[in-house]
Amino acid sequence: MERPEDDDALSTAAAVDPLRAALSAHFGFDDFHKGQRAVIEDVLSGLPTMAIMPTGAGKSLCYQLPALLLEGVTVVVSPLIALMKDQVDALQAKGVAAAYVNSSQSPEHQRETIARVASGQLRLVYVAPERFRHQAFVRALEQARIALFAIDEAHCISRWGHDFRPDYTRLGDVLDRLKPPRVLACTATATREVRRDILQALHLPDAAGHVAGFLRENLFLEARLCQGDKDRERRLVSFLRSDEGKAGAVIVYASTRKRVEQYTRVVSQAVGPKQVVGYHGGMTDDAREAAQERFMSGQARVAVATNAFGMGVDRADVRAVVHVDLPRTVEGYYQEVGRAGRDRAPARCLLLYNPNDTRVHEFLIDRSHPPPDALAAVWRMVRAAPPDVPLTLGLLEEALRGDGHDGVVETCLRRLQRIDAVQFDGYGSFRAHPQAPHDVNDLGIDFAAIEGHREHELGKLAQMRRFVHHPGCRHAFVLDYFGEAMDGDCPGCERCSGDGVGAVPGIEMGEPTEDEALLIRKALAGVARAEGRFGVRKVAAMLSGSRSKDLQRTPLPRLSTFGLLRGLHEDRVAELLNLLIDQRLCELSSGRYPLVRLSRIGWEIMQGREQAGFRPPAHLVPGALPAKRAQMLRRGSAAVDHSAEADDGLVERLRDFRSAQAKARGVPPYVIFNDKSMFALAAQRPGDEAEFLALPGLGPGKWADFGEAVVALLAEDA
Repeated sequence: MERPEDDDALSTAAAVDPLRAALSAHFGFDDFHKGQRAVIEDVLSGLPTMAIMPTGAGKSLCYQLPALLLEGVTVVVSPLIALMKDQVDALQAKGVAAAYVNSSQSPEHQRETIARVASGQLRLVYVAPERFRHQAFVRALEQARIALFAIDEAHCISRWGHDFRPDYTRLGDVLDRLKPPRVLACTATATREVRRDILQALHLPDAAGHVAGFLRENLFLEARLCQGDKDRERRLVSFLRSDEGKAGAVIVYASTRKRVEQYTRVVSQAVGPKQVVGYHGGMTDDAREAAQERFMSGQARVAVATNAFGMGVDRADVRAVVHVDLPRTVEGYYQEVGRAGRDRAPARCLLLYNPNDTRVHEFLIDRSHPPPDALAAVWRMVRAAPPDVPLTLGLLEEALRGDGHDGVVETCLRRLQRIDAVQFDGYGSFRAHPQAPHDVNDLGIDFAAIEGHREHELGKLAQMRRFVHHPGCRHAFVLDYFGEAMDGDCPGCERCSGDGVGAVPGIEMGEPTEDEALLIRKALAGVARAEGRFGVRKVAAMLSGSRSKDLQRTPLPRLSTFGLLRGLHEDRVAELLNLLIDQRLCELSSGRYPLVRLSRIGWEIMQGREQAGFRPPAHLVPGALPAKRAQMLRRGSAAVDHSAEADDGLVERLRDFRSAQAKARGVPPYVIFNDKSMFALAAQRPGDEAEFLALPGLGPGKWADFGEAVVALLAEDA
């Protein structure tokens, strides 16, 4: 952005550029961000306009500035109460006559605001899409002089968008009725398919389209595969305590209320409870508003929230966004990371994921798209109830329990209510409409459309899975998803730079040792022999030589690579395979149940034609001995008698521990560990896994079964 050299130059520029002068006078900005001016000029000219602008690019200015230059009221449709309040507060602070109408206000307050709209006292009024259900409100708008009708978060119109809201679909008919002279639809995230859907739903086939560009040059994008929640928590805490994690505000996104509560506790322990707020839909309106206010005012530095948090949140110093669960869609992910770096300064966007993250999304997608037999069962039950006996959700769920329809009854009722087959009385009970047909097939439900939308949602989830496992540039993947091409070099991602804040602990970049290289080739050979037909856990079980019944039902035990990594516990082999995926030697398929296969470079490394460029953590390499472990092994070899060095009291506590473990498993005590190992433990007192494994008779299986408990016992005596 070029700026005039001095105030005289600024005055001269403003005199010849009235639009820029208005920008400076009303908002204090010297010039427009990329794409803003073209959108505003089309809006002012009366051309129906759609603007696709990334979060932080200044979409709101595209309707706020015209609102101040035009005669009449600008109606802004916005989906969130918090977004309305923040924008109205900011406008009122500038002396602009702005207000909002939503369900958080008393009926009297709503009526007063609507009267002000009709009488022309307001320049901007923000409303939720649900408001257009009320004919009194629409009639009030018909009386008003509307200058501009602006639809924010317009992707909510499209049933293929990532945040579809049925009430948005009314807006096309509303526009036909009100006939405003200017219409603007804007959103931060919309694929070409969604853009077409928006214009069709709004009856605006000839609208001018503006795509400001999706590349966010100040964001460093990074996705890291985690072994589980403990690994995820450790990496999150490590980042929050790093220099980058302390540089400014941080938003941590989790997928469910339960996960928000879990990670609020984790973050509170890491940075202090006064610095953290939690935010999710299970909180009261007052509690959510208080949490958002604490974060926006700077009293709290970290917000842990579901994706409901952030729409309209404009805190400039958000230096990082961390996802501790896989988002459901690329659109949702990119909208959420866009809340970092709104001041154009560099910001980090770290995604910590695990392949199992998709299961929650798949479950919720299945629940929200009930199959025909579930809808039929619910309708039969509702239709058979006597007219004078109101049903409740609890009664219906109890009656249908065990029929395979658990969890979808409420969704079925919502769909039946949407077509007026079911009527609610407002007190939690409902009954069938007396004139509704008996046969569910006569209700006009489009079962094919329900299934099509379900498959579409699963497809979006598969694209998000592709994003995290994609071997190439993160930014290029996102741009391609939204229909753009990368023009120039990557502005920053861990794939292109090799940098990152969430790298797998214990990995060293560089040439692996002979033992490490052999381990990698063996793991890759197992993946190759599985021929891309199995997931990570099955391949890990095969390589570790598992005798589980589940594995025996597959052809994997008959492969030549069965038991090739028998020295490693199955969990460790799975960790190794996930590491190979993270380092792009293996890939996961994009299906609902991802299958592991070799990448091109993985094939070359397995054949010995290329060398891996990293060294795996020592606990995954049975033959690799770090210096400390080698030293302990020399001191703790079988030839050394540790009985004289061992503390008698500690030996007795270890003996008691061994007896308790043996009793619980129904085996003799020596099976847990023998006396030689017990004396070595008491003498050497290992403090971590590597030190534990260096002692005689204690291998990976022993560590997996009770190693951490033994180390904790030894630490208590230290």
